[in-house]
Amino acid sequence: MLRTRFTFVVAAAVAAVTLAITAVAFLVVRADLLNQVRQQLASQAAVVQHEARHFDGHIPSGWVPPHSDRFGASSTYAQVVTAEGATWAPSGDGGLLTAGPAAIAVASGSDAAYYSQATLDGVRAMILTTPLAPGLAVQVAMPVNTVDMQVTSVGETLALLSAIGVALAALVGWAVARAGLAPVGRLAAVAEEVTATGNPGGRVEVGRADELGRLAMSFNTMLGALQRSLAAQRQLVSDASHELRTPLTSMRINVELLAAESGLTAGEQREILDRVVAQVDELGQLVAGVTELARDEPPASTLRHVRLDEVVAAALETARRDWPRTSFAAELEPCLVTGRAERLQIAVRNLLDNAAKFGPPDAAVQVRLAGGELTVRDHGPGVAADDQPHVFDRFYRASAARAVPGSGLGLSIVRQVAHDHGGTIRLHAPGNGGTLMRLTLPVRPASGPDLVRPAADPGESRPAADPGESRPATPVAAEREFQHHI
Repeated sequence: MLRTRFTFVVAAAVAAVTLAITAVAFLVVRADLLNQVRQQLASQAAVVQHEARHFDGHIPSGWVPPHSDRFGASSTYAQVVTAEGATWAPSGDGGLLTAGPAAIAVASGSDAAYYSQATLDGVRAMILTTPLAPGLAVQVAMPVNTVDMQVTSVGETLALLSAIGVALAALVGWAVARAGLAPVGRLAAVAEEVTATGNPGGRVEVGRADELGRLAMSFNTMLGALQRSLAAQRQLVSDASHELRTPLTSMRINVELLAAESGLTAGEQREILDRVVAQVDELGQLVAGVTELARDEPPASTLRHVRLDEVVAAALETARRDWPRTSFAAELEPCLVTGRAERLQIAVRNLLDNAAKFGPPDAAVQVRLAGGELTVRDHGPGVAADDQPHVFDRFYRASAARAVPGSGLGLSIVRQVAHDHGGTIRLHAPGNGGTLMRLTLPVRPASGPDLVRPAADPGESRPAADPGESRPATPVAAEREFQHHI
């Protein structure tokens, strides 16, 4: 678990630091204690040298410093070494300390004083060998068993304190990890619940403003988006299944009539076949609309600079072909946006088809593009005030529009495309009747290295135009008429 690993890491880090501090402290204390022994030896040697000065440089043979025969656990020992290698030791202690070549070298004056360690009569001792007189050197030994016991005691104390420190650090690390990772545990619990139940309605409690708090807030935001997406998906499936039921039932009845061979005349059969074809076309449009609504928001990598005026011009060409009895008056200014040309053209086509469907044939549909805002105005019966808040809902059809073929998805698709491109779509009811749709998109500067220009049909190509060129689709008279009505 992350909590256990965090505790181990903290304990290991504290143990490493504590071990380093303990080792340094132990070495410092040990060196200080040994240094005190060296100072005591130097002081004792100075006393012996002071005693030797009474002989004015003529120290008698066999002389030993006074009180040199009391070596033990707490007393010193001293002997004299000659340049010839002889040892003047207290009686009975002749073999206690053997003079080596180094001590003889100090006595002869060829080497300086030095410290060494040896075991005397079973007791570890530190020895100072220093010049005493010409041809003589004195060796002063002091037991270090007391220092060893003190060093051992200090080492045991430091080791105990280190163990206690590591244990406390591990305990504190565990407590910190438990408190710090509690939001992660709650987040994991909510994620497991969502995975088990498929319901993203749970949320993680956020009571902090650090990185873990931001993670919990981001997770809650993600769950909210997932919940809305699932709700929209269920609603879309429910609405689609409801809308598909009626044309499928009607088509089944018509097909059963044809299959029954109940003596229908050729005209009646042709009429039924025409209805079936119309119902199949209606189903195709419904499926295409549902597919368009089910599309995800396009990733940023697929967005391009698009000439919106040419998108509208291409949609106008298709609309004039599909609605030959409807007149379209257009005024288009050059406009550059960021998005996907094919989806923008679908949205514009839906606006034009909606205006042509509900507008009278003898009144033109006015289309105007300026400053990133596209307006489409028809002169039909308009939208009732009660229906206006719902015209962009999926599968919604006003009571006055139910007699007109359609699925109620066109304006929903327009709203989704506008939202995906950072824009808006609004409906207005002009005072002299009809409906005005206003599609607004963020505009880019009128230049760019990557311009996408759509064709009138998906499979038809069309030459690129100069980015600064204006392409009005109608004569000046139509433009004036448009300005008069908008």
